[in-house]
Amino acid sequence: MKKITLLSGMFLVAAAVSSCYKDKGNYDYTELNELSLKGLETRYERDQDDSLNIITDLKGTQYADTSRFTYAWEIGRTVFSMQKDLHLKVNMATGDHLARFVVTDKDNGVKSYFRFSLRVVSATAGDLLLVLSNYNGRAELSYRRLDKDADFAVNYYQQRFGQSLGTGPKQICIGYNTMANQQPFADTSGSVQVITAEGMKIIYKNTMGPKYNFNYVTGGTFASFLPPYPVQDVSGFIPEYAAYQVEMWNHNPYGGINQNGRLYVISGGALYSDMLDRDRITVYANQKIDKGYLAPALCFASVANSPQTSPTLKMRGFDVSSYVLLFDNTNGRFLYSNYGNRPLTIVDKDFREYLPTYPGYKMIYASHTSTPNKCVAVLNNGTKTKLVYLTVPGNATQQTTMPFAVNGEVEVSNNLINEDTRFYMMRYSPYLLFSSGSRIYRYNVLNIPSGAAPADAIADLSSMGYSGDAVIKAFTVSRTEQNLLLAVSRYGATTSGDGPLRGDVVKLLFDNAGISLKFDKKYEAVSGNPVDIRIKYQTHQRDGVDRNGVLVDKI
Repeated sequence: MKKITLLSGMFLVAAAVSSCYKDKGNYDYTELNELSLKGLETRYERDQDDSLNIITDLKGTQYADTSRFTYAWEIGRTVFSMQKDLHLKVNMATGDHLARFVVTDKDNGVKSYFRFSLRVVSATAGDLLLVLSNYNGRAELSYRRLDKDADFAVNYYQQRFGQSLGTGPKQICIGYNTMANQQPFADTSGSVQVITAEGMKIIYKNTMGPKYNFNYVTGGTFASFLPPYPVQDVSGFIPEYAAYQVEMWNHNPYGGINQNGRLYVISGGALYSDMLDRDRITVYANQKIDKGYLAPALCFASVANSPQTSPTLKMRGFDVSSYVLLFDNTNGRFLYSNYGNRPLTIVDKDFREYLPTYPGYKMIYASHTSTPNKCVAVLNNGTKTKLVYLTVPGNATQQTTMPFAVNGEVEVSNNLINEDTRFYMMRYSPYLLFSSGSRIYRYNVLNIPSGAAPADAIADLSSMGYSGDAVIKAFTVSRTEQNLLLAVSRYGATTSGDGPLRGDVVKLLFDNAGISLKFDKKYEAVSGNPVDIRIKYQTHQRDGVDRNGVLVDKI
């Protein structure tokens, strides 16, 4: 008991002493420099490839000398700039992106966070000029918007979407039929595919990026539309060439469109096809020829504007032949297919082949012409080229009165036309345009029967400020036939597109009556080594004219 009393007394004394102790400590309190910011909004919305410029005004409770801070503009988890003000080209996927501006005080390391959001809206769900190129050994795409004055989005695909487009680029394929039951050949916005060494890559037409749940069109894609038995052999599917063709395109009074079309693919020397239709699916796969190999080119017997025969429908499609002209590269002979079915030999009533054959030649191009049932085919054997003018019936009924025939041919130097040449057949006149080195030529195919060879150049890169190493690698003509666009390479002999960008686009004004060209403008360093150039229209408008006859295209 005495011990407890003694201890309690000692605690009381200690408490009393401590309460009387005067704190003589010297504490240094530093007031923080609290920052405020003007010029930053909480939400921004930009189209892809537009500019986002944010000019900030930084204020501090003690100091705001901009040299005393470091900066970081973060969008998602990526730092896009370390400057006080943001000047950004919006090159990222569509959607909402969380972002913040981080300001760090150099003296004490204190960070201030200013948060905002960025909504990126598609700049690609409209008309675009596309360039496919070989860039540092990989396939790449560049584009320029046509709905407003804009710069090219250069080699955007891998950077924007984080995946490769492939290697060995060959061709851009664009379809306009909109059918959900035909995916991935066509969906609710049409279709875009890019043929590379890896296959027929599917691109979502609205974003020009990967398409969810679809990667490549394969032989199995065609086979999936066929009955399960017998099992269709689609092995060795290696796409080399593809062609889409709109057929019916009728605007009805209720705002809808009655439509169908065709897709033909040459793969591994065999024919694949899909009749694009809302109500039925007709697919043929791996249609081979015995001991032969189909050329990666084909054409219809005729494609003519559908006449306006309905009082209620605006008919803006085409009358398309059921026959397509093919060529067997192995045996040097012309063939045909009816609606994409098995290729057939061309025989007379006694079942004998009668057309001339061209041993050693391969068909590098074919097209219908402005004259119905007249086609032009370009054959090359590595040292010589032949232009062949043919009569091609459009269907079995026509074949009885209008048999297949070769109406003439003309031989051309391989230096002028070869496998590197690109072609365009005019829709309303008999002129064939083709590239050769640094020049564009015109040629009236009605001169083929007389044997007159092409020699009429209508454009030359040398007159556009180019030196001798510049070459036209591809070209396209707008659907109004008022503009011609060149894809020009300044890479010289190399094809891989290594080093600095040296792929250009040149826009020429096209007089489609006089078949002449006039330089308009040049876009330099907008791609790797060009392979193909196309205009991706968001919807089909025949001749660039809408249903009411109004010219709507802008190039």
